[in-house]
Amino acid sequence: MNELLRSLHRFWPEVVLTVGLLLVVLVDTIRARGRDVANWLLTMATLAAAFVLSVRLGAQSGGLFEGMLALDPIGIFFKLILIGSSLLVVGAFRFEGSRELRGQGQGEFYALMLAVTLSNLLMAAANDLAMLYLSLEMVSITSYVMVAYLKGDRLSNEASLKYILFGAVSTGAMLYGLSLLYGMTGSTSLPVIRQVLASGLTDANRLTVYVVALLVFAGFGFKTATVPFHFWCPDVYQGAPTPVTAFLSVAPKTAGFAIMLRFFFSGMAVEGTGAWDLVGTIDWPHVLMFVSVLSMTIGNVAALTQTNMKRLLAYSSIAHAGYIMMGVVALSENGARGLMVYLLAYVFMNLGAFLVVTLVHNQDGTFDLRDYPGLYRRAPLLTVAMAIFLLSLMGIPPLVGFMGKLYVFAAIIEKGPQYYWYAVVGAVNAAIAAFYYFPLADSAWILLLILGNVVPLFLWSHVEGWTRASLSLYAGR
Repeated sequence: MNELLRSLHRFWPEVVLTVGLLLVVLVDTIRARGRDVANWLLTMATLAAAFVLSVRLGAQSGGLFEGMLALDPIGIFFKLILIGSSLLVVGAFRFEGSRELRGQGQGEFYALMLAVTLSNLLMAAANDLAMLYLSLEMVSITSYVMVAYLKGDRLSNEASLKYILFGAVSTGAMLYGLSLLYGMTGSTSLPVIRQVLASGLTDANRLTVYVVALLVFAGFGFKTATVPFHFWCPDVYQGAPTPVTAFLSVAPKTAGFAIMLRFFFSGMAVEGTGAWDLVGTIDWPHVLMFVSVLSMTIGNVAALTQTNMKRLLAYSSIAHAGYIMMGVVALSENGARGLMVYLLAYVFMNLGAFLVVTLVHNQDGTFDLRDYPGLYRRAPLLTVAMAIFLLSLMGIPPLVGFMGKLYVFAAIIEKGPQYYWYAVVGAVNAAIAAFYYFPLADSAWILLLILGNVVPLFLWSHVEGWTRASLSLYAGR
């Protein structure tokens, strides 16, 4: 009982999200006038309270609920990104004036948003195989419903069906991999698994660990939209309501990389040789490098032929997953910091781009890329905003997207000459991205997301200090 109470005391952000979710459902069932506005305000207040409570957790480190969840600085870092992403989406993408969401129920949307945010937090903090899988499934199920939110739209329903089918195969493979890992180690706890693997592997077990890692990566790859688990991404991004697309492009991807970081860097680390040194008998870097190169190359090349803005940003998202993966491939403290900086930058630049796409669609009713060249005559502010976001996604200095690429590329280069070719491949892909980025009214939120791309550069010492201070993983019980 004392352990439960101590865990609950440090579990307040998730508790607040759960209570807010139940209140939104309750308010929506009352059917009173003004319930939509009340639900929006309640959702914003819930997310803001969860954000503040996460900040107040400070630099605590320890296990929650008998080690099922980990509370550590890196987990708190991802909590803030995930809650902040939800806050920006709920605040910026409103039902009023939306061509897609007009006439749809708002209470259900906000309830689902709070539910998927809660499950993202659980996934990012999972320290046990059972919690890892349950939280990932909770993210998936709520995401399926959000994609199919336009019940009368064929594309939305088709996108959700494809999402479910790909998700079922990917998470099924992951569950099989987790069961093999449990069979090998006799535990579902990541710290215990690390200790068992550190004690040495026979040749047979080494092959099994390879198979386990690939099967588990199927679930991570599905969430982060990395090749070869990316096929759902373009169709889902195109068919889902744009606010849902914007949210899926940043929040589940961030949670996916967070749990990937925790699984490989904590569950697979050799005890006593540093928090970022993985099991030496397994050649993890080259396995992950292959996935990273394929993701950035296929994403960028496929984006060149797109005519729909949402599909273009979907392939762009796949390419960015490849860049972010460079931080995992580096298998170093600087690589982890690069991943964290990149994801922080990616939230602002990608949500900003999707907000402009939404506002253009509300104004002109189009997602066609060919309708964007004359945008500066109709909406000068949106044109300037879109230029900033796309230049940031491209990695052009001095925007915040450049800083993200700088950190992951630097982490790769410091690994030595044998990794230089990998950095060159990343640079070539960044150049390819310029070919599809260049052809391309709620001003307060536009301004906020523009500031999110520019202001961090003037406060970079604080951003650097935050990510450096967050580089601490709970080592386990």
